[in-house]
Amino acid sequence: MDNKYFDIKDNCRKSLLKYLLKAISIIPVIESPLILDIGCGSGVPTLTLAEIYNGRIIAIDVDTKSTDRLKEKVKELNLSNRITVVNRSLFDIEFNETQFDLILAEGFLNTVGFQKGFFKLLKLLKRNRFFIIHDELRNQNRKIEFVESNNCKVLDTFKLDEQVWWNNYYKCLEKEISSQKNQDLLKFLNPDLREIKLFKKDSSQFNSAYYVIEKL
Repeated sequence: MDNKYFDIKDNCRKSLLKYLLKAISIIPVIESPLILDIGCGSGVPTLTLAEIYNGRIIAIDVDTKSTDRLKEKVKELNLSNRITVVNRSLFDIEFNETQFDLILAEGFLNTVGFQKGFFKLLKLLKRNRFFIIHDELRNQNRKIEFVESNNCKVLDTFKLDEQVWWNNYYKCLEKEISSQKNQDLLKFLNPDLREIKLFKKDSSQFNSAYYVIEKL
């Protein structure tokens, strides 16, 4: 049942990948990078990174069911030698400092706090290497000022407004949920149905932005 649940959401989530690809296109080519994907979920962005880059990826999330599903995908795709999936909080893991070439944080800073999360990630990134951060749109100018006051440069930022989120995710998810007959699966999808209702009530809360950042 868990796999079906994740597969429904993942298939809808794939329509948003073009915005991640846009962010990646802003970054110079990196040969064989070591990548950190923090807040990886069930791995839609993770597997996209693996297609683009020939390096290694460490994918981290605190949600056990999500990481279990990603581990299954990694095994099915014979990517175990390139993708390591870790079910822990980033704050409970000791990495060597300044070891990563690229860090992807989709929603992570929104969860832990932008400044707290950014400082933690900044220590792990090599100089002249790159962050891609996907975060809520709120306080965008203040975030840019904060990033650039910490020896980093914002190379670009772009918005995903409510139309993007509806057309590329929630519309698909609503259709998938409405077509389901399995009552057990629908129980799993109830939180997503509530999220769609919140979106329809006030879609402005769902605006987000990508930030493409270089550590100087």
